[in-house]
Amino acid sequence: MDMTDMGNGKKSRRMALLFGGVVVAMFSLGFAIAPLYSLYCKLTGAQSVSNTRSTDESSVKADGAGAVNRLVTVKFDANVSSGLPWEFKPLVRKLEVRLGEAVEAKFTAHNLAQETIVGQAIPNVVPWQATEYFNKTECFCFSEQALQAGESREMAVRFLVSPNLPEGINSLTLSYTFMNRDAQSAKKFEQVHAHPEKKPTVQPESVITTGQSS
Repeated sequence: MDMTDMGNGKKSRRMALLFGGVVVAMFSLGFAIAPLYSLYCKLTGAQSVSNTRSTDESSVKADGAGAVNRLVTVKFDANVSSGLPWEFKPLVRKLEVRLGEAVEAKFTAHNLAQETIVGQAIPNVVPWQATEYFNKTECFCFSEQALQAGESREMAVRFLVSPNLPEGINSLTLSYTFMNRDAQSAKKFEQVHAHPEKKPTVQPESVITTGQSS
């Protein structure tokens, strides 16, 4: 092995160690630091908050309008990070969707804590090859969502699947992960998650208020 090969090998090992350190830091901080999270999104294909934007419905319909008679299945998945004491789920688990037509799906979130908490939903589309053909025109993920203690709220997403969706893709999953936007709050509830015996008393159903996200 010559000196050039040795130098390249050392450089590769340094890059691998650096990448591993970044991944560990992201998960240990619960994605609280925006630059690290942006890097994670670029590496995995997940949509960051800065990349979630509305799409004009008419432009999607006009693009490949000849395929509108095709139906695909869209499934819905809901998750929360360990630092967010919320319940979060879709009201409907799946829909048959006609390409190019606007569809609305609703999710519900319930704050189990005795304090107001601000969450941010991060969307992801599976398979990743379908991401560019899945267009959200309205979504609760476009902004932060603040839920008061014990509050429940319905949240809507309005979307279209492009008529240009490749023929081999007949089923998609729209997945959301809600995360606590406050680092200190997230750390506190991560500790509660790790030690359930210390879990604080949650708000009873009788005091829950219901609202619609903006």
